Amino acid sequence: MDTHMNNNSYEFYLRSIVHAMKQMLDNKLLPYDITNQQARLLGDLDQRLRREEEIVQKDLERSMKLRGPSITSLLQGLERKGFISRSTGNEDGRTKQVDITEKGRALIEEVESSFKELEQLLVEGMSEEEKTAYLRFLRISFHNLKIE
Repeated sequence: MDTHMNNNSYEFYLRSIVHAMKQMLDNKLLPYDITNQQARLLGDLDQRLRREEEIVQKDLERSMKLRGPSITSLLQGLERKGFISRSTGNEDGRTKQVDITEKGRALIEEVESSFKELEQLLVEGMSEEEKTAYLRFLRISFHNLKIE
């Protein structure tokens, strides 16, 4: 029997799960020479473009919980590595239009696939009722932490 099964500490399991998930994602990102934050920003950009939203740096700062210079640096890194392209906006020369390149789309697919794989691993061996309850508990924890 697994010796960790007797551990009743939320902290132990939460830290272990988060650490394992981060390691798995980092391993998937390694061949792309991209950081976790860059991948998160790329995913955020993809969601905004799919919803045909205007990409405003202030919105990115809020969603990423970072300051302007950090977002600028992440965008520059993504552009330098060929995951996005930026050009001058149509209406105002001060704005930038952001597009995701084919290389960026391939990375997004890889990350989405990795998250689906992780999700399957997390709920493996659970009944449908247990999966529903697990999701409900995660939502409650998410709400308790006031995560936006």
